Amino acid sequence: MYNELYEENPKKKATAWGYVWTAAISVSLSVSLCMVMVPGIQRGKLPFSKTAGESIFEQYTRTEGQNLSVVDIAKKNGPCIVGVNVKMTSTGWFGQAIESEGGGSGIVMSSDGYIATNNHVVEGASSVRVSFYNGDEYDATVIGRDAKTDLAVIKIEAGGLQYAEFGKSGELLVGDLAVAIGNPLGQEFAGSVTVGFISALNRTVQVEGRIYKLIQTDAAINAGNSGGALINQQGQVIGINSVKVSSAEGMGFAIPIDIAKPILDDLIAFGYVKGRPLIGFAARQEITKDMAERYGVPQGIYVGEVTPFGGAEKAGMKVQDIIVKVGGEECLTMARCNEIKDKYKAGDTLEIEVKRKNEATDKWETAKLSVVLTEEKP
Repeated sequence: MYNELYEENPKKKATAWGYVWTAAISVSLSVSLCMVMVPGIQRGKLPFSKTAGESIFEQYTRTEGQNLSVVDIAKKNGPCIVGVNVKMTSTGWFGQAIESEGGGSGIVMSSDGYIATNNHVVEGASSVRVSFYNGDEYDATVIGRDAKTDLAVIKIEAGGLQYAEFGKSGELLVGDLAVAIGNPLGQEFAGSVTVGFISALNRTVQVEGRIYKLIQTDAAINAGNSGGALINQQGQVIGINSVKVSSAEGMGFAIPIDIAKPILDDLIAFGYVKGRPLIGFAARQEITKDMAERYGVPQGIYVGEVTPFGGAEKAGMKVQDIIVKVGGEECLTMARCNEIKDKYKAGDTLEIEVKRKNEATDKWETAKLSVVLTEEKP
């Protein structure tokens, strides 16, 4: 079933690679590639690791308003990037409890312990623990998660922390230096620094029916980098690493900080993204052109469920309606529906045109609905 919402799946637990989401990416060349949200990793023994408590970053002397060397970028931001280690409990075939572990990276946002990461890193976690570059560890609480943007905020009880400086992703240019810092393959490689360039801006990536606009970089992004930082030459965080192309090297993607920051602020303040619009329906099927011709039905979004007391129900939407226009624009897929809807806010009125079969005449008729959008809440 296709849903209006990018729904979370509370039953999904970590596997050996944890949180792997397969998706399709649409870029300017109109090529479909296999995508994954950069997964968390299964923790295990590796041949070597840094000594507990040993700092891999030397002291950084802050110099504002100038380009930094990669060495200084690492010194400035390394202490602000943490490992996010999660435990999950699932139920086996015979009712037994099965524990698994996974993890990713996070970015310290404030001196009092707010940390940004990806939703898919902490989704389904029964416990979360944060590890710093110097070996310090803290239990963490999930403050808020947003599956639609793959962002989350967690909190540790600590003070006086060194925190990251956020820049402006809107000022980036293709060819700018890009430095990624995170924990690829887990804490054994904590604080790994990889260097590349901004390969492209505003790449359109579609994951499970939701469209993302992401920064593309060739800085290496691997399993465990999820939630880590993409940093500009001024040492400012301009993206949160999230996605890579599994079938290609040198193609990683990050959520632009201009998009992420308001979401993170709402998660801290409210625990969810405030004001996000909701139509109030779930779709059973996207009817393609071939299906429409074969079965003699209109092409569009087949409504499988209407939320009781929601905006769509109050406007007169019915199960088996086929949505063909939203906001006066042709709308034949859920991805397009979400794209149009997200231009509005809760309380706005959204015009939706549907095709509805008249059982008496056996003909499809057009109905125009004025839906007052409600606020989406977890």
